[in-house]
Amino acid sequence: MKKINLLWQSLLFTLSLIMTHPAWAVIPGNQDPSKGGDDKNILKVLFAYGYDAVLYGGGLGLAAAIGYYIIHMWAVFKEVRAQRKEKSDFISDGVIGALLILLSIWAVNFCLSILEKAS
Repeated sequence: MKKINLLWQSLLFTLSLIMTHPAWAVIPGNQDPSKGGDDKNILKVLFAYGYDAVLYGGGLGLAAAIGYYIIHMWAVFKEVRAQRKEKSDFISDGVIGALLILLSIWAVNFCLSILEKAS
């Protein structure tokens, strides 16, 4: 019981040191959207935050899709080299994947243009 009590006291002491550190005073609050926001019109603020979400989320999603595409094409290439798949599988996967990535890039740009006009 004394061991648990000592552990609890040391945990509380450590937390009190961490929570009273001066670095907590400079943690930023909510950031304004990059397109600006009018406090009088909540819809414009939502569109501005939506623009940021699509911009950053879409960029991360596209980066993940491109990474997956590269890894998948490498795996199909290894299968072709091992003669478990044919070259036509490699070509069809490559063309379909490239078209899907281009379609995704277009969709992100289209959504950004709509949100830019709305905000």
